Amino acid sequence: MRRWTGKRFGFRRDRRGMAAVEFALIAPALIFICIGVFEMTLRFQAGNEATRYVHEVADMISRQDSAATSDVLAIYNASAYMMKPVPTSSQLDMDVSQIGYTNNATQDPYLMWRRYHGTQVPITLTDASGLGNVGEAVILVGIRYYYTSPITSMFGGPQLSLVRSAWARPREVRLVSMDGVTDYTNPATAGLTSTF
Repeated sequence: MRRWTGKRFGFRRDRRGMAAVEFALIAPALIFICIGVFEMTLRFQAGNEATRYVHEVADMISRQDSAATSDVLAIYNASAYMMKPVPTSSQLDMDVSQIGYTNNATQDPYLMWRRYHGTQVPITLTDASGLGNVGEAVILVGIRYYYTSPITSMFGGPQLSLVRSAWARPREVRLVSMDGVTDYTNPATAGLTSTF
């Protein structure tokens, strides 16, 4: 206990409450960093789930010898379970295509069939150059996932659009037929595109 000596104690020497002031100065920055780490974790998780899903869809389609639009729709509907824990209802566009090769010297790629839900995911056919030969095909799956972060949405932030794609070669057969159609050898009549 201090004895009164008749002199006043100055603020410079008084250290009481110093920790509270330091915490008040540092706390907002620490809270901001913690929220940022949590936000980035959620975004990375959404990106990883989207990447995993598009590769699984490409693998499932490439294992078929024939498929139907209803099969592609079933795979799309399964996204609610395959991409857990991120929500997918009305937030996912899916685009599944088969690309073949013309019977000429350059073996130019052309679209054999395409099924999509929502908005088409842009594809560049020249990306398939060299991935197959005449009489063969490759499967291209593209998705666009609209991720809404709970933290960003609190502050009125934008929705994140994640676009992912995956390539696969058919495993059982060279060409996967879609809806019973097997003859896609003529690029002029191929390219059957529809929604599901």
